[in-house]
Amino acid sequence: MASEGAVTPVYGLYPYQRQVLHDLLDALAESRRAVAHLPTGAGKTRIACHAAAALLNRYGSEGKLVIWLASSEELCEQAAENLAEAWRHLGNREVAVHCYWGSARMDLGRIDEGFLVASLPKLWAANQKELGILTSLANRTAGVIFDEAHQAIARTYSFVTEQLATYQAPLIGLTATPGRSLEPGDEDYDLAAMFNERKVAIKPRGHESAVVYLIKQGYLAEPEFIFVDADIEARIREPLAGMDYSQDDLEAVGRDRAWSEEVVGLTRKALARHRRVMVFCPSVRSAEESARTIASEGFWSRAVVAGTPTEQRQAIIGEFRSSRAEPMALFNYGVLTAGFDAPRTSCIIVARPTASLVLYSQMVGRAMRGWLSGGNRRCQIYTVVDTSLRGFGSVVEAFGNWEELWRIPISR
Repeated sequence: MASEGAVTPVYGLYPYQRQVLHDLLDALAESRRAVAHLPTGAGKTRIACHAAAALLNRYGSEGKLVIWLASSEELCEQAAENLAEAWRHLGNREVAVHCYWGSARMDLGRIDEGFLVASLPKLWAANQKELGILTSLANRTAGVIFDEAHQAIARTYSFVTEQLATYQAPLIGLTATPGRSLEPGDEDYDLAAMFNERKVAIKPRGHESAVVYLIKQGYLAEPEFIFVDADIEARIREPLAGMDYSQDDLEAVGRDRAWSEEVVGLTRKALARHRRVMVFCPSVRSAEESARTIASEGFWSRAVVAGTPTEQRQAIIGEFRSSRAEPMALFNYGVLTAGFDAPRTSCIIVARPTASLVLYSQMVGRAMRGWLSGGNRRCQIYTVVDTSLRGFGSVVEAFGNWEELWRIPISR
């Protein structure tokens, strides 16, 4: 018989992703719980879909559910789409992807085997209405995946998660930031304990860190951080240790005329060099007004905020993700830091102050997709944040900030 030549998998993994998946499954066999720690843009969702398929394919998992938990509708939509695509190529039988977020209605006690993608607030509300529903789901759970796992110890979220994992179901956490605060505190150590202090990461293959390896190989874009020394007239208070700026202070920045003009000027400058620019604004008003100003100059410019209707939001994001050659600016406030993938984005403007390294890392990560994955070789990050702080201004420092929390690393 003649050779058929190489066969390319439809839902394959890069070498480093295969290594993380292998280590993750080993960690689950040893400890039942583990966090997969990868930079934004490195493929956490894809690796997790392979792990989810492995859990549902294994002997004894027929009639069971793999439950994917996320805090936002955007994360849920992303997970459901990827699980469906992955299962088409990796699955061993026909199952359903059950979607439980937003306005969806479902009898959780009667759903068939497969995948359940659920928003955490909606599951918490379901448990409040029908006590015991989480225990019923736990009896049918082959595994639990928690997206953006640094949120897992929030009181209601941890309750839902622990209930679903009651009967020794494997628990996988996904995050680019395996901690909650710049200086590790009680909550950070609680997070590590929740996942049995098991963290799986990319082996750096002779480089100083996994991030450097990914940039050198073209999996991530090389970032250039540009600090914006703007004269903000609004008086804002420095946040207390472990806290972020208040809503009132962010609103004050958003109303500041000098800063608003600076943001518009930066966006105009960025659109001269970049085809896709994302701007993280300090308020709803500033996002919408800045978007209108740029649009009045003839550019494609839109704003997305929490109150943007779902269909309109999807249409805007769809245009921004498209391959159209014209430069586009997408302004937002309070959304699009997670569960948003637009690989062509090559410039981020962090136009809001923050003391949260988690939030900052998420915003920066929107432009970090590398050229091998349809992104860019380089990206620019304009930021009003104090980049002299540890981790602010270096993706390598930010990625390694929480290493001391995880005392039993898997990836050595």
